[in-house]
Amino acid sequence: MEPKREITSVGIDIGTSTTKIVFSRLTVGRRYGVSMLPQYQITERNIIYESPMHLTPLIGESQIDLPALQRILSAEYRSAALKPEEVDTGAVIITGETAVRSNANSILHQLAGESGEFVVAQAGGDLEAVLAGKGAGAEAYSRRAAGTIVNVDIGGGTANAAYFNSGSIIGTLNFHIGGRLIMLDKAGTVAKIYPAARQWLNREGLWLQEGEQTDWPVLQEITRRWSELLLENLLKGSDPQACPLIYGHPDLPVAFAREATVTELWISGGVGALMEQAAPRNIAETARYGDIGPLLAHAIIKASEHYPVKLQVAPGAQRATVIGAGVHTLQLSGSTVYADPNLLPLRNIPVVELVWPVQVQDGEQPDEILASIQAAFAAGAIRHGSNEPEEMQFAIAIPEMNSCSYSVLRRIAEAVTGCSRKYKLKLCILICENDIAKALGNCIYLLSQGGQACVCLDQISVAHGDYIDIGIPVDGDYIPVAVKTLVFSSTN
Repeated sequence: MEPKREITSVGIDIGTSTTKIVFSRLTVGRRYGVSMLPQYQITERNIIYESPMHLTPLIGESQIDLPALQRILSAEYRSAALKPEEVDTGAVIITGETAVRSNANSILHQLAGESGEFVVAQAGGDLEAVLAGKGAGAEAYSRRAAGTIVNVDIGGGTANAAYFNSGSIIGTLNFHIGGRLIMLDKAGTVAKIYPAARQWLNREGLWLQEGEQTDWPVLQEITRRWSELLLENLLKGSDPQACPLIYGHPDLPVAFAREATVTELWISGGVGALMEQAAPRNIAETARYGDIGPLLAHAIIKASEHYPVKLQVAPGAQRATVIGAGVHTLQLSGSTVYADPNLLPLRNIPVVELVWPVQVQDGEQPDEILASIQAAFAAGAIRHGSNEPEEMQFAIAIPEMNSCSYSVLRRIAEAVTGCSRKYKLKLCILICENDIAKALGNCIYLLSQGGQACVCLDQISVAHGDYIDIGIPVDGDYIPVAVKTLVFSSTN
């Protein structure tokens, strides 16, 4: 029986409307692949504590109330009978309109540092979509289901969709659509209209003003149009430039939405949970939570009747994102890594993906190997450069090769060593898809005569634009790695 190790993980979701905390127990097991090298996997994920929903504390319109948020978290740690130092990993994620707050970035990283040993900071609609889809179970369900499963996490400020097919994520799509973008009281007086909603209302010629009473038909018309736009773009595809409510992909036509055969549409988030409540019949019932969430939820149900797709509320709808953050953030490196523990941990390292123009074969195309690596380092220096070259840090993701003989490995090491010297990198960070990290790191060490500090990891899935946090080795065997995004919203 191979030894197993348990890891305690936390997920903290600071959303537009609510803040949630979930603690989980992750079991790490070891298995041996075809190379007979040990590989580490998370074999079990069990939730051990879920907090109640807390209203996200704010100071005025522009800031998150950090002391109030810290009090909420401290109370939940006590309720879970855990101390921050007993938490091994996890994630704090800021979602929806909360990511617009002026102090969102600093608070996110401060809370991550206070919440456990290796708790990472995350933000961004694409990541939120993927985490919610995993937390809701859509990813796992898609492994045995026909067609494509789309999970849409709709909260107070955003709707974030993830497309899953055969257990893989094939695309994401994000909308400024949420239940709390328009806030009102039970008399119909509009208390707040968030900028994304205001811009859309002006474009559509719909009259709605803060401090004034609105009519029931106006709210019905707004939620009807939002629902139709949401489903049309999710299920038929669209150019984001033609739909101002789409954000995050300003230059990319959403081809996967047209090409995917969507068979089921899952709704998670607070709006998903509201679908299971009675439909509102008037303004007072719509505003029972101080916003238009209940009306939006049932407008989506009605709009879905015009599409040949099964609509359902995702299991554990309101906690899907926080479960995903706490349970599905962590990856484990292979056992053959090259890393001096004194160089770790590393946080918020941007990833630059290297692209091979042709499939690199055994010792062939040496010029292409050099050119590809030089291009990746140049891109990293441009995007993530610093006034002080020694402070520049980014990770190069080296994609899979059909074969990697020693001659190919040495050519890669020579190119990496030369580029590291050219850009005066204090630390070279490499993420390899092939199982070559230890050999590549040793080769760089020999070529640089020990002068180039290097961290080489493998068996980690990353993509261009990701950020990674790299933890310290666990039991001398594997290194925990969190792959994430750090994208804060804009009010524009």
